[in-house]
Amino acid sequence: MASNKNFILKKKRTVAFLFPSLMAAFKNEILMGMAQYAQRQRNIGIRCIEEDDVDDKSVFAECDGIFTDTPNEEVIGHMTATGLPIVRFHDDPKRPDMIDIGFDDRKIGKMAAEWFMRRGFKNFAYCGNRGSNDSDEVEKAFDSTVAKAGFKCAVFDEPAIMRRKKYHRTINILHRCLDKWIPTLPPHTAVLCLHDFRASHFMEACLRNGRAVPEDIAIMGQYNDVALCSCAPVTITSIDVNAYNMGESAMRILENAIDNPVAPKLRRTFLVPPNGVVERESTATYPVSPPWLANALLVLDANLNKSISAADLAKAAGVSQTALQKAFHKAFKTTAGKYIMSVKMHEAKRLIDENRINLKEVAKRTGFSSPQYFSHAYHDFYGRPPVNDRREIDCCF
Repeated sequence: MASNKNFILKKKRTVAFLFPSLMAAFKNEILMGMAQYAQRQRNIGIRCIEEDDVDDKSVFAECDGIFTDTPNEEVIGHMTATGLPIVRFHDDPKRPDMIDIGFDDRKIGKMAAEWFMRRGFKNFAYCGNRGSNDSDEVEKAFDSTVAKAGFKCAVFDEPAIMRRKKYHRTINILHRCLDKWIPTLPPHTAVLCLHDFRASHFMEACLRNGRAVPEDIAIMGQYNDVALCSCAPVTITSIDVNAYNMGESAMRILENAIDNPVAPKLRRTFLVPPNGVVERESTATYPVSPPWLANALLVLDANLNKSISAADLAKAAGVSQTALQKAFHKAFKTTAGKYIMSVKMHEAKRLIDENRINLKEVAKRTGFSSPQYFSHAYHDFYGRPPVNDRREIDCCF
């Protein structure tokens, strides 16, 4: 019997991917997201182009759209002259001749602050680059989140000389400034850095000034550059900003813009929320007392994929369950059981937001005996089933 299905052959498109020659690891993740989207659609090709080549108009021949993050005005001029729709990964003010997509800096700052506070930190600092739009947004969100909880945040104030273009990336000046700032931070300070590269230099300065990481200063970066985070003397905890989803979302936006051109005044900025915190050695500490409680919490972190109970933590700490419960209540104003569930649920939410594994695997990685038990616990904690948190970026015009 003949099938009644109608098959439509989609028109083949080509998208130009233009980034500066030196590509950070997270930009490769963006490209991977774009590539996976193109392979699923089966009607999109990607042409990778370097900045030095754009003065030759032929590089954009037969292209239908462009995705870029270049700040170079001359290069931007060459691109806009093509008349093609352009999606720009941005951290600067919006341009009317492009469609902007960026990371949700406010959610990044809020996520980092909440993560540190759940571990019991009461001292906070931000090491960014004042005057940079993305850094300022993260700083505001980080600072306001800890302020709402009654805490203060110290902020690295770069001298004017570092904000001048010719000195912007001078590492020696940065280190001298950090050497003056770091001794002013109180013990057990949680520090969020603008990116993993800044976090690595901040760590070097801490160790040079006799500040132990993470026991004295806990450090978190952004962008989760795995190679860079792994090369540090103490591996760096970092926020996964969701670069893969950035690539997928940019492709959906660009494909839509090719089919449905939008007037500049109607173009909005699309923001991609972060996946979560990827923990490494630089934050492997809990600023709580007694010391055995901090050790018990590290045991919990190492065994999230198991069915771990308050009794298990008490045994690992070598104390009675009564002593454990008293310590949890003093440090976190909750019971050990509720704290364990909270940690598991936040990890489950991070995995779900990452959107790369199914719910059965999420349940396994957070120590639940069955997907059904996990779904029930998730619903009790968040007030909704886990399937509701499977998300896609809204890319509709």
